[in-house]
Amino acid sequence: MEGLDDKLILNVGGMRHETYISTVRAFPGTRLYKLTEPPPPGTAAAQGPPVREFFFDRNPELFGYVLGYYRTRQLHCPANVCRDVLEEELAYWGLAEAPLAPCCWLKLSGKETRAQDFLSWEACENAHMDERLLLNPIEGQGLRNAWKPWLWVLLDQPQSSLGAKCLSLISTLFAVCALVIFFQETEVQLDYFSANFTPMGHGVGVGGNHQQQQNNGLVYRRAPHLLYLELLCALWFGTELFARAISCPDKVRFLCSPLNLADIFCLFPVLVELVVGDKAEQQPRLSLTLGAIRSLYVLKLVRLLGFLEKSLAMRVLVHTLHSSWKEVCAFLLIWVAEILFFGLLFLYGELLGMSTPGQGEPHFGDIFTCLWWTVITLTTVGYGDVYPLSALGQLTAAVTATVGMCTGVLLVPVLLVRFQRYYAVALARQKLRPSGIL
Repeated sequence: MEGLDDKLILNVGGMRHETYISTVRAFPGTRLYKLTEPPPPGTAAAQGPPVREFFFDRNPELFGYVLGYYRTRQLHCPANVCRDVLEEELAYWGLAEAPLAPCCWLKLSGKETRAQDFLSWEACENAHMDERLLLNPIEGQGLRNAWKPWLWVLLDQPQSSLGAKCLSLISTLFAVCALVIFFQETEVQLDYFSANFTPMGHGVGVGGNHQQQQNNGLVYRRAPHLLYLELLCALWFGTELFARAISCPDKVRFLCSPLNLADIFCLFPVLVELVVGDKAEQQPRLSLTLGAIRSLYVLKLVRLLGFLEKSLAMRVLVHTLHSSWKEVCAFLLIWVAEILFFGLLFLYGELLGMSTPGQGEPHFGDIFTCLWWTVITLTTVGYGDVYPLSALGQLTAAVTATVGMCTGVLLVPVLLVRFQRYYAVALARQKLRPSGIL
């Protein structure tokens, strides 16, 4: 090439671009820069007239942005471009390391994020379908086991038929009945312990010692009709659990399910009371232990989610929580660090403040009480059972509460934004399917 002001014609994919030689010499080592280099001496190209037009069978639309990068030193891209296609074109022209302009980088990053969200949701749905296929009835089991798939679908898939819905509704009514019986029993337990056990030393700090004085008041007696009604509910639960166990295609996964384990433990309280008999009235702590186990009745209501099986928002919510486990773990680590730090700060702040005569005694007896105070202060609950007395402790409490409010809102935007993204992807995927059913 003779002069930098000479023009160069580039025909890319049938589209002609005209520019100056000085423009394409902006980035040495690139493909366009090599067009302006003089040919080696003694070759046919060196002896003939200079070549001013070149043809490339490449993407004409993207080349316009490549040439614009030579002119303005800013690399842009169209809104609907694929990232892989853009990277391939840039690598061909020798601009693989060229940085994208911030506006276009955000567009491509958003599209890439949406693509990742789509793939993540697709993998979640495929795993869900694989699990359902694994637990679905297996064909060709023979006449001897032909009833097992029918029974499993009837018990596990409430949306499968009208009979399954009715059976699930009956199970829910039994669960509600068991909870009502359990609530009635708590009244008897509260009356008994209120009359027979009086806590001594109430009003002392949390770290203080608690004593219990036993009075000769009521005798713990459970109403017999409550036991018989709960026994009826337990018989239904046991029958349903046995039917699910013998008809489940995958016994190992069935036994590892938390809900199924809860169903098994729910059978123990009423059976233990039947075996022990009147001796349970002489062992109030046994009744408390059985009452704690009866709290698992609440988990039976979780099976109501079977009616919401096709709820898109519910599946998106579960997938959001599952995909955000790293953020949740990081949040918990920050929370634990704050509890330890402010708990120790509160402990020594109060001790330093109490070293001054006339300040009184602290409201705690050990470090665990300080950590308890830190938890209720970071969560801005503030029960008031433990509170600072010194000026340094009050300053620590103010800082702790402020940090707790700021920390508590960190995880909410992350989950909200991710839920919105996954929900948009799930809606798009639902519209792409011909049947419109996930």
